[in-house]
Amino acid sequence: TEEAHPLGIVHHISDVTKLAKPERVFDIVVAFHLLHYAKTIDELERMVQVIAEQLNDSDKAYFLSINMNVRDSEHLVHSDRYPNFRSEADLPLVDGSEIKNTHINSDGSSFSFSTYYFSISTYERAFQKAGFKHVEWVPAIVVSDIDRYK
Repeated sequence: TEEAHPLGIVHHISDVTKLAKPERVFDIVVAFHLLHYAKTIDELERMVQVIAEQLNDSDKAYFLSINMNVRDSEHLVHSDRYPNFRSEADLPLVDGSEIKNTHINSDGSSFSFSTYYFSISTYERAFQKAGFKHVEWVPAIVVSDIDRYK
């Protein structure tokens, strides 16, 4: 799309843990579906640190994660909320627990991938260690949830 209708968007594909400090920092950084792929606390801390390094002094970073159940872990496994999506993990969840996610397509085929659980306090320590001064947890609302879960 950028090639067909140039808007000046530059895309970088990289392993975030190896991303260098930028020549120019940004006012806002959005980390979309990222942090729940960290397998260890060290990896999580590195991801958050790299994002902090991309920012100017505005301290504005937004994190959106598929692992939205970090605040509601007892509903993580066997949720009826998304019938075509299943998450499985050994309970109780502890920092670094692997979560196997399976998406079932309308034709019956499926694909799976793993994410990893960390507690709220572990996330908050990683944010603080990277220099973030304010952390706010906001529940995710998916468009399909609006009518069903008012």
